[in-house]
Amino acid sequence: MNDITFIILKVVVSICAALITVYVIPYLKTLRQDKRYASLLDMVEIAVRAAEQSLKDETGEFKKNEVMAYVCHWLETNRIKVEMRQLDKLIECAVYQMKQEH
Repeated sequence: MNDITFIILKVVVSICAALITVYVIPYLKTLRQDKRYASLLDMVEIAVRAAEQSLKDETGEFKKNEVMAYVCHWLETNRIKVEMRQLDKLIECAVYQMKQEH
């Protein structure tokens, strides 16, 4: 391989590496985060419905604490970090949506 071909190849590889770093990697991270967030929403909805079904005789606060504990355990298992304030809002939203369906 002559020097000009090697220089051209080196420039092309450098450009490809830069494009991957700037566009592809952030895009893949976004996809992964979207999937994790969707999984979190699904888990919160399932936990709220399960608590409503299995803890019928309990107070709303007790049900919410059970859902919080279950989802927190799931979050720790899956190494997902969510603030408790945000989790509280997600649970409230899931409860609201469930009540709207009935």
